[in-house]
Amino acid sequence: MTATTPKSSTELAAAFKQEAQRLMEEYKIPGVTLGLLTPDGDHFFNFGVTNLENPLPITNDTIFQIGSTTKTITSLTCSVLVAQGKLDLDVPVRTYLPDFKLKDESVAAALTTRDVLTHQGGFMGDLFDDTGEGDDAIAKVLDVLAGSPQVVPLRGHWSYNNAGFFVAGRVIEMITGKTYEAAVTELVLTPLGMDHTLFFPSQIMTYRYATGYNKVGDKMVVQRPWMMMRSAAPAGSSCSSTVSDMAKYAHYIMSGTLPETKPTEKVDGQEADAEPGAEPTVKTLDRTQLWTPVRSVGVGINAFPGEEGQIGQSWFIDQYDSATVISHGGTTLGHQSDFWVSPDRKVGFIAMTNASNGHAMNRKLSEWVKHEVLGLSQPEQEEVKLSAGELDALTGTYDVVGQSYTLGAKVEGGQLVLTIPDGASGDTQDLALYFLAPDRAVVASGDAEGLGVEFLRKGGEVEFMRFGARLYPRATEVLQPPVTAAL
Repeated sequence: MTATTPKSSTELAAAFKQEAQRLMEEYKIPGVTLGLLTPDGDHFFNFGVTNLENPLPITNDTIFQIGSTTKTITSLTCSVLVAQGKLDLDVPVRTYLPDFKLKDESVAAALTTRDVLTHQGGFMGDLFDDTGEGDDAIAKVLDVLAGSPQVVPLRGHWSYNNAGFFVAGRVIEMITGKTYEAAVTELVLTPLGMDHTLFFPSQIMTYRYATGYNKVGDKMVVQRPWMMMRSAAPAGSSCSSTVSDMAKYAHYIMSGTLPETKPTEKVDGQEADAEPGAEPTVKTLDRTQLWTPVRSVGVGINAFPGEEGQIGQSWFIDQYDSATVISHGGTTLGHQSDFWVSPDRKVGFIAMTNASNGHAMNRKLSEWVKHEVLGLSQPEQEEVKLSAGELDALTGTYDVVGQSYTLGAKVEGGQLVLTIPDGASGDTQDLALYFLAPDRAVVASGDAEGLGVEFLRKGGEVEFMRFGARLYPRATEVLQPPVTAAL
């Protein structure tokens, strides 16, 4: 799995820029900010505008929503509390949240902070109830979570779970006695010098920021309002940042690098906990614990198409002979971003876009970097042809737990085709699959090209489909057209 890497970092950066421009034009992205971090230096590139109606050029300090990459920051904050002796990841969360409830009492009693940081709670994960802008927003959303269905047993089939991070966020609040945003700022963002990484519109609007866009047909339609939800902040609904700040974060994760900071600097009007002259706890952490594998997630989230991946402490892990890549990405309404680093090779990739199809561009550019910089290439994979009977066994309706809409799987022209809601247009879209194994497939084309799909069986019958890292239970009724709604 090797490839020829350009010898000159200048040539490499120029080639990266050219490929990025090509992909941006192909996918019609309004604006993108990019970072290519190498042992020889950092390279930043900005293309497009903040807003098509009132355009300003993208710069290194333009703020984009980073979405679920925030989960790794939530996780790092938990590690700081562990290092301070205030948090144990492996005791029940009721140690810190005595009134914590779930629909399944046995899960509520046994659930640990490590479980939620690794997406193993098993309860409904895509819970997005806006509980207001007050400091009690996260506490209130846990009351909603208490009535949510349990999809699989605790630590059962793996499935991406946003709601678990609400629990982690509330644990942080209870231990620190501060709001989630204030605690994260004090314990992580300020020590790392990430002064343009912000949580509130009232802060963000005082800087240059990117307006989000949704792809509807061939048009880019502005996302109004600019959506942020405080109740989901620990999972990534509100955190926004710049490529400059995310580069600081990447260098910290890879090398433990921290800028010179004043430990007594005020955060939200409060003095930091550190004594004058004391080093921030984040500096002394064993960062490798963040990407120590916990379990397999099936088809990798940010791996080459079809390859299996693992989860660490909120980081997705792809292990190759010559490099370890740890990653996360984020999607909010109108923004999509991708972020990965290779700690052993000291290479990083940052891509933030103000477009609902930004991941499509970012995946292509990310694979280019893995090939050209890390010397990795996707192993040859032969398509597996399934018989008509094998395809028919996978068809049906797959429920989106807690929602009224569904996903569909049907056979067309000898291919299995998924019918999914298109949140941007309010319509549906069809995704044709090709198979790498009888129960493992990849989306063949379009903006979702390369995403993995798996079918999980029980007693020989398909019980779940895992798509976009989430579990969808197979319904028993005959396939009906999905109700259109945003995923």
